Amino acid sequence: MRILIADDNEGFRGFIRRVLVSEKDFNVVGEAIDGEEAIRKVQTLQPDLVLMNMDLPAMDGLEATRRIKGRIPRTSVIMFSSLDGLAFREASARSGADEFLPKFAPLSMILAAVRRSSSTGTA
Repeated sequence: MRILIADDNEGFRGFIRRVLVSEKDFNVVGEAIDGEEAIRKVQTLQPDLVLMNMDLPAMDGLEATRRIKGRIPRTSVIMFSSLDGLAFREASARSGADEFLPKFAPLSMILAAVRRSSSTGTA
């Protein structure tokens, strides 16, 4: 599975990258620091999955997800946020994200969501 990580926090990107590359069936093909870069990289790298931070500079993850899903609907998106709650989950769903996870979710939950995306074609 080809994965793009879109998050403006370098530490979080690095942490998630290390976790994912330790799994033999995951390939992190790129990283983006804002929504605009995420859209460009999805178009050029054609990942199967984008791990998208909801709160990104230049263009937030919600708008970036809407645009990605409008152009390449087969690309799965798992939305992350440092905040959790029904309003964030609903906004994520309205943007077209396949799943929402709080950034503080346990690694087992994150890996399970990525694996669901891999096995079903959607997150």
